[in-house]
Amino acid sequence: MGGPSRPSFTRGGAILAEGLLLTTDGNTKLYLVEPDPTAFKPLASAEILEPGDNWAPLALADGKLLVRGQKQMKCLQVAP
Repeated sequence: MGGPSRPSFTRGGAILAEGLLLTTDGNTKLYLVEPDPTAFKPLASAEILEPGDNWAPLALADGKLLVRGQKQMKCLQVAP
């Protein structure tokens, strides 16, 4: 009803950082989400991995996010 549709998060990693969730959908996308029990509130999203089973845990250190899939591993700068 009026808001963005929620992707399936049955797989994928998630990490809470400075009050926001960084989460993957288990396939190709990374989301920045405002946690809210009443609604899905995405702030941003980006295609970061090739399609596939990408549901490894995330790691965050010094503003860098480590994301791994079945065929790729990436280190993304997520904070200045």
